[in-house]
Amino acid sequence: MKILHTSDWHLGNQICGLKRYDEHEQFLSWLLSLINQEGVDILIVAGDIFDTTTPPNRSLEQYYQFLARAAGSSCRHIVITAGNHDSPSLIAAPRELCKYLNITIVGHVPDYPEELVTILKDRDGMPELIICPVPYLRDRDVRTMQAGESAGEKAANLVAGIKARYHAIGSCAETMREEIDNSIPIIATGHLFAAGGITKEDDGCRDLYLGTLACVGTDAFPSCIDYLALGHLHLPQRVCGNDRMRYSGAPLPMGFGEAGQTKSVLMLDVQDSRNMSVKEITVPAFQRMDRISGTFDEVIEELCRLKMEYSPALVEVILEDPRIIPDASERIRTTIQGSPIEVLRVKAQRVSVQALQPGSDEESLAGLSPEEVFKRRLDAAEISGKDRQELLESFREIYTELLEEDNNSE
Repeated sequence: MKILHTSDWHLGNQICGLKRYDEHEQFLSWLLSLINQEGVDILIVAGDIFDTTTPPNRSLEQYYQFLARAAGSSCRHIVITAGNHDSPSLIAAPRELCKYLNITIVGHVPDYPEELVTILKDRDGMPELIICPVPYLRDRDVRTMQAGESAGEKAANLVAGIKARYHAIGSCAETMREEIDNSIPIIATGHLFAAGGITKEDDGCRDLYLGTLACVGTDAFPSCIDYLALGHLHLPQRVCGNDRMRYSGAPLPMGFGEAGQTKSVLMLDVQDSRNMSVKEITVPAFQRMDRISGTFDEVIEELCRLKMEYSPALVEVILEDPRIIPDASERIRTTIQGSPIEVLRVKAQRVSVQALQPGSDEESLAGLSPEEVFKRRLDAAEISGKDRQELLESFREIYTELLEEDNNSE
């Protein structure tokens, strides 16, 4: 059978306020064509279908239209799990209806591990795959909070909770396989940060687990899992070089930090639990993105070159110039008038010490992360040492809880 692994669609995502509906529509159409061309049997989407817990109606329409079309394709089974950007209740709402289309949807973590183990059958009704669709594991799903815990203890208990959850699910899956056929492969999903994972600045990844990237080691996953389909990290990669523990990566660049990055989905060709191959399939670039950096004169020269190409592009400009150029943004945008190039953001990184001080005229609130804003407030209050660290930890915990709040649940 052929299994297609993808994740992190982030439907509804915007870059500097620019909506990306057309890009997502092109990707979903391309994905459907790939499914039909390759004769894909099973599609796995490992979390972060949407960019926020309250996606716009147009993104919901794109999602459901895709499911309807995919259900009528060569794809016999579709498996979808919620990520940390998703609303578990919104993702899970149509699950009973979707069962009739052979679509398995998991938004919440059930109480019992056996509820996360499902047998998928072939066209003749015979078992062909055991799937363990594990969604994003929120802190409250895997850890009991203890009074007086340090940040290190919280992270260690969280990792231990994730490991215990996966091993319990794996044990159920292995028992089921022994009862059916030992050659049937077991595939699990996950949406987390695995040890050795690689991220890039401005790639759209959100820190998990109380603001710390609590890395989950490969020992968290039981050996009975023949392939681990992961989501969350936006760069396609293996976990510690393991070809059967893979991140498919996001199909679209989530920020200018990923400009020029090759995107992909993963195709598994499965004979049985021991004979399995994985290959990357490159996703076309539906929208060109460029990041230009240098002095003001160098930036203008590069923009003129791009203008001559007359190719549509979204551009971020990073000025690295010791001079103060008050009308830099206006002059940059004047340079590209009459071309299909759009400069979405101009950031100044002047060398002068004065320009780097908090409150610089070149800064805007939109250019700072929530944690950076909080750190500026701590600086202004002259809070340092242990008090600063404790306040930062509290801020990260509260902020993560706000991000994970499911506004669609009762």
